[in-house]
Amino acid sequence: MILNHIDLQVSDIAAATKFFETFFGLRSTYRREGQIAFLTDDGGFEFALSNLHNSPPPTYPPDFHIGFVQQNVRQVREIYERLKNAGVEIKFDLQEAGPNLVFQCLAPDSIPVEVRAPRGKI
Repeated sequence: MILNHIDLQVSDIAAATKFFETFFGLRSTYRREGQIAFLTDDGGFEFALSNLHNSPPPTYPPDFHIGFVQQNVRQVREIYERLKNAGVEIKFDLQEAGPNLVFQCLAPDSIPVEVRAPRGKI
């Protein structure tokens, strides 16, 4: 079995969609204005952003995050610089953590987004 769909609750569908399209290359495949957007990645994963009842920003647990695992550390560094140069808030800076090079930034609604790759892969 393959996990290939997840729905993330957000307060502003347009802002969240733009963030994930701009910085993580996801592509919108369906939108219902202000309520839901489906995005997809190169692997066919379907990522939904929704707010069907005009809810306020969600409160996620402190350790909650979503992640993008990259093939090598060069990609992690490039994404980090692109986000930083765009003024996206960084939750924790680029660092070695266990076997990975990793950082976290904040998407709209202060949703932590982790980007990492194995340190041995340049």
